[in-house]
Amino acid sequence: MAVKKRLVINFTGYEGLHPVAVRGRYLNSAADFSSLWHAKTHAGPMVPEGQNVASMRIETKGTDWQTETEFCQFGTADIFDAYASRNVATRFATGLMAFLDILLTGTFWRYLRTSWRFCIFFMWPFAFACFITLVTIGIGLFPLFSGNDNLHLVWTMPFALLIGRLLVRWPGEKVFFSYLLDDWAAASDRIHRRNPALLQRRQAFADHLAAKLKASDADEVVIIGHSLGTVPAVEAIADVWRGNPELFKRKPVSLLAAGSCLLMIAFHPRATGLREDVRTVMQETPVLWAEFQTITDIVHFYKSNPAAALGIKPRTEPIIRRLRFKHIHSARRYARARKNFFKMHLLFLKGAQIRNPYDIGMYVQGPFAFRDLVTTYKDSAAPLDEAGRLNPFPVGSQALQW
Repeated sequence: MAVKKRLVINFTGYEGLHPVAVRGRYLNSAADFSSLWHAKTHAGPMVPEGQNVASMRIETKGTDWQTETEFCQFGTADIFDAYASRNVATRFATGLMAFLDILLTGTFWRYLRTSWRFCIFFMWPFAFACFITLVTIGIGLFPLFSGNDNLHLVWTMPFALLIGRLLVRWPGEKVFFSYLLDDWAAASDRIHRRNPALLQRRQAFADHLAAKLKASDADEVVIIGHSLGTVPAVEAIADVWRGNPELFKRKPVSLLAAGSCLLMIAFHPRATGLREDVRTVMQETPVLWAEFQTITDIVHFYKSNPAAALGIKPRTEPIIRRLRFKHIHSARRYARARKNFFKMHLLFLKGAQIRNPYDIGMYVQGPFAFRDLVTTYKDSAAPLDEAGRLNPFPVGSQALQW
């Protein structure tokens, strides 16, 4: 299926990126795409359409093809900014409460059974929090342990709190400590439906998605959910399906889940609503669910199948693709990302620098249908020749091991 017009709905994860910043990041990926496939890309400005919702037009011209993409950003950066603006004590306390909740409800053991690598990501901020707590207590109560005059507590206690605060700033900020505590606090609020702003944004996303599906004359719709963004993506699809299922029957609609953290929330016993949303999308809708995972990223559930993990028998089995970033990105970019788990996680959104089956630029602005790319051409790069011309016969040597 040739695609001349495409509607892309992009759901970001726990990030403080507002629409204009998302535009800049994607244009970097578009530059990689244009270089790799000898294409030219022109993107318009991000036009606001709601609270943290905006869209831009992308026109791409290849050697003998062209596409037009409406790229819509559905984000919650403003809500996450509010989490980051809280005082240190509140961020520390709510993060630790989320940690205890995951442990006491048995959710951690579901993480462990499904993807032990994700448990490293889960444990890291709380291990660091325990370290800060022990250091603070040790300094503050040192007079009691050392047999010195207890009057020294007058200055050791405030000094200990100062040291704890400094540890939160450095090395804490360098290793995303407060950011990760906020991430888990927000996840806990999603699970327990405590944050009215998140609930209101869910309704707004469903309304915007329905409006886009009604108005678009695109050949296909690709809904991208990166990291925790898979959660609002699934919620929006399920909400629109319940209200107006015909909108999903007009044209092919696909869900691209990249580095998904869906199970981070769906595994919690209280997340019954999200599990029902997943069931609705998988069992009732015609949406193609394609999930991409990689062994080098600990911030998602590698080797998981969301249907099997949640005990859902889907209408059509989700497509699970396991990839290697070193087959997608240059050695230099890959080496930089290996030094930072967050940069590694974001490689899902970086433009491919090597021709291979996973190419975010091809999914967003290429001339081929997403469904064809993840089925017919699942083991090879998109069928364009070396000059970027349409080529119905993919070169066998382009196939890569996933």
